[in-house]
Amino acid sequence: MRLLLPTLVFIFSTGCSFFQSHGEFSFNIADHRTLSNLEQHFFRPSRFEKPKAIPIFETDDVFWYAYRPANIDSTAFYGISLQKKSLGFQEIDLRNRTITQGQNLVIDHYENLEEGEYRLRIAYRNEVIDQVEFIVVADSASESIDYEKDETEI
Repeated sequence: MRLLLPTLVFIFSTGCSFFQSHGEFSFNIADHRTLSNLEQHFFRPSRFEKPKAIPIFETDDVFWYAYRPANIDSTAFYGISLQKKSLGFQEIDLRNRTITQGQNLVIDHYENLEEGEYRLRIAYRNEVIDQVEFIVVADSASESIDYEKDETEI
């Protein structure tokens, strides 16, 4: 009983954000760089997939993310923070995005990321509400294996 009262006081003093539900992330790889500038501006992939594990992208991928907040506020700005792991996570990109009309999603993309581990954070009203981690690896096309050479010759 002695622990119940302090625990309840702590929960109510931290506010409702303690119980805040998360949204859903989904991803798509879609290269729109060959389109005209006008087409690139309006391009949005139509399908996104929810990751079953940590998403892995290649350095030459243009990957799109879609985020559906648990509680949608179509008039507010959502802060998007991209962080790269290097002795802890360091912020490398910060953006403000709104909900895409008709889809109830925050949609954006990243391209030309270097190899490494990343974290994408979503903030609403200056509070982080969700995050996802992903990995960027070298382009598989750039790795070539010479099957003609014997490994002992190298």
